[in-house]
Amino acid sequence: MDVSRIPAAIDGLLALCTTAAKPGGPLHRVHVYDGPPVTDLADHRMLFIGDTPDNLESVAGTQTFADLGAGQRAETFAITCTAVARSGDTTMKARRDSAYAIMAAVERLLRPGEPGADITLGGAVLWAHVSGDIALSQLQYAKGSLAKLTFAVTCRARLT
Repeated sequence: MDVSRIPAAIDGLLALCTTAAKPGGPLHRVHVYDGPPVTDLADHRMLFIGDTPDNLESVAGTQTFADLGAGQRAETFAITCTAVARSGDTTMKARRDSAYAIMAAVERLLRPGEPGADITLGGAVLWAHVSGDIALSQLQYAKGSLAKLTFAVTCRARLT
């Protein structure tokens, strides 16, 4: 029996978003990170999969028995993602709109019927979608502005 589908789901979400970040994709010009980068964040549009710049939890979930025989388990979890938009100007609306556009692109990648969508994250889960709490923080500083939007991709999996 699988212990958890969380690692496979993170891999699937990362692959889906990385593919969408190629030229012509819905996340074009967005730098997709697997967790926190270890270098200086010089990019202007970023998407963190399984992490936030504030070091909040990467994934939270629960498991229960899926049948009376305890031969299968059901797992539900939420992968924390953060969209960041920054610039050298102080136009907060543009930063805010850019951060929400990144989240919207991820949501469309998980919406059935949308081009390139995959609600199973490469078969890692039964379904995935953007849901739960959404938190926006904004900052203006001497050299520009930043909008940070934290959201979750909630997944449901069956462990056999």
